[in-house]
Amino acid sequence: MTLQPYVVYNAVDGLLGGNNVAYFSFHATAIVTIGLLDGIVQEAVSVGGLTRRRNQVTAVVTGAIVTAQAVLFFGGDWRFRDQIHEAFPNRWDFAAYSSTTWIAMALFSVSVGSACLSDLRHQHRLITRASIALVVLGCLGVLIYTIVSFASVTAALFSPSFSFEGWPFTVYHIALATAPVCLGLGLGLTAMEVGIQALSKTSRDRVLLWRITPLWERLLAGSPELSIERDLSRAGLLLVRAPGAHLYRRYVEVRDSLLVDPDQSLSVSERMLINAAEDHVRGIPGAASTVTSLARPVTPRQDHTS
Repeated sequence: MTLQPYVVYNAVDGLLGGNNVAYFSFHATAIVTIGLLDGIVQEAVSVGGLTRRRNQVTAVVTGAIVTAQAVLFFGGDWRFRDQIHEAFPNRWDFAAYSSTTWIAMALFSVSVGSACLSDLRHQHRLITRASIALVVLGCLGVLIYTIVSFASVTAALFSPSFSFEGWPFTVYHIALATAPVCLGLGLGLTAMEVGIQALSKTSRDRVLLWRITPLWERLLAGSPELSIERDLSRAGLLLVRAPGAHLYRRYVEVRDSLLVDPDQSLSVSERMLINAAEDHVRGIPGAASTVTSLARPVTPRQDHTS
């Protein structure tokens, strides 16, 4: 899509030597991308993953289509003409060349769409189901685009007076606009959710680390031998990598200090802070079992509430 505006197209074509080589590069890159994306989706929905033979077939088909495009593109003179920028010129070599891309897109839409539909019933998370539904909708748009393109180029070959207008023109451009948007959103929605969750968790780690540090410093001042945590400046608390690990260590060391000297005074807000840190730390992967063994036998909730 980014090569379609003439300003971008002409600049890229000039870098590639001119003579509309950018046109071929655009189509070849699209074919390779389609093959890779199909492999990613099929790998994700296959129980045992893709077989070596399936990967080889995908590579051979992709290579064959790109090779056919190279022969049709560099073996003809139509690439030197302005007709290359027309929607559906009345030329069989253009029709043959474009059909290779449309065939690949149609195969992609059917393959990926059917794989996503078969996997949809196994998914229970709303965000995952929405992502798959968007991908299926995008595949439907790709299929509609290819059907309209095939029908239009066929009509152009058999009727020199063919004009690409009316409802085919409208459907073509709606599909062309919605398909990449739906595919992009569908493929990125789940990853975006994971990223937002990770960002939210890191932010919470950093806030609790900032809040528990003064208490950690006060309780460990009399027994520094209990600490294996390195000291951090206030600025370091905001910039340190993996704040969750530092929060976990400081929380455990606060608990150890209270176990060693249970008579240390705690304010109501400090007890609430320890409990908040404990609840949050229990959500850290790999730390829950350790927290249970270190912290649960005697917790601030149970023994330091008065």
